[in-house]
Amino acid sequence: MSEKNIRIIKQGFSFLIVSGIGWLIDFCTYLVLTKYFNISVMYANMISAIPAVSYVFLISSKKIFKNEKSKLTLNYKYLIYFGYQIILVSLVSILGEYLFSIFVNLITISIISNNLKIFIKILITPITMALNFIIMKNLIEKL
Repeated sequence: MSEKNIRIIKQGFSFLIVSGIGWLIDFCTYLVLTKYFNISVMYANMISAIPAVSYVFLISSKKIFKNEKSKLTLNYKYLIYFGYQIILVSLVSILGEYLFSIFVNLITISIISNNLKIFIKILITPITMALNFIIMKNLIEKL
């Protein structure tokens, strides 16, 4: 295995840990918004992403990815990443709302139906994590 591949694996593992913490921030906020304030899946997902996105960018740009020989400032990269996140989170939130609307009347098992918003959040999370790693690595290291 090449040194480059080992570095990418290490970055991926580190990013997974940082994103996991970000996901906990996101998930706890989402849980409060959906369970206690009865906010829809789409809006709760959009709101809960903001602190998580900021945390993951800050830690990843400082600890995981190399920001050497960059043409852009880190603040400008954050604005690009935040703009990308607005698009991604909007699309994934619409997908989550769509899945919720499909499953809400199909699922009869009470433990699942009572926690369907949580299951939807868990279902859509891998999509965002994989895309975020690819975008973050390219944004920080190549721009």
